Amino acid sequence: MLSVYDEGSIPDTPLIGARGFSVLVDADGQRTLFGTGRRGSYLMHNLDYLEVDVNSVDRVVISHMHIDHVGGLETFLEKREKSIEVIIPPDGENVTKAKFLGIPLRRTGIPMMSEEARSMMMLRTAGERTKLSENLFLSGPSSKGTDPPVDENLMVLMTLNGPVLICGCCHRGLADAVEYVESETSRKISAILGGVHLTGMRKKEVHAIAEMLKDKGPPAMYLNHCSGQVQRTHLREKLGLNAVKDMYVGTEIQFDVR
Repeated sequence: MLSVYDEGSIPDTPLIGARGFSVLVDADGQRTLFGTGRRGSYLMHNLDYLEVDVNSVDRVVISHMHIDHVGGLETFLEKREKSIEVIIPPDGENVTKAKFLGIPLRRTGIPMMSEEARSMMMLRTAGERTKLSENLFLSGPSSKGTDPPVDENLMVLMTLNGPVLICGCCHRGLADAVEYVESETSRKISAILGGVHLTGMRKKEVHAIAEMLKDKGPPAMYLNHCSGQVQRTHLREKLGLNAVKDMYVGTEIQFDVR
């Protein structure tokens, strides 16, 4: 699993850190790009530096239709030589646009894109549980935590040690997401990756989440995007310095699948 778009990047490299989220998941001999970040030029720069050929990707999954997760899609598609499946949440083509002073802003939904790019996209809508490969699936689209409501998919990788939860933003709340996946798989979460929507959360609230996670092991955590640097520190106060790692652009993490 490789982080290719995040606010932070590995120091002393040309990798670009900017607001947004994208990870490349290699599982079962297939490649899934989860999110495309906000800017296509930044995404392509990072993929090129990390020697990821856009044509080696088997599918794109969009967790939810916010611009920092879907903004780079057009550029990615234009660089492809053949069409590719793009899996979007149930509300993907009908998301209510955000507004400012009554003016609609295209910050949600599928971005405006060229006909060339759109022709490379085979759209598919995720269901309640969408199998991607033998050990990788999408689970539980939910609009909790978003206003206006925007469905968000969770990604789950089944490993020898238990399910790995991969989140784009986890607007529904980390506790709810963990409980949902554990109930669905009948196994304890072994690791949590990505954005978990802690930015701006008070220390007391973060510590409550940490206590919940401590009762579950706790799972290994590799956090980025909307997880908040201060909030990650609050988690470490309860879970230990090495329990919560940063997942900047260029960070690669490996798991043994079952």
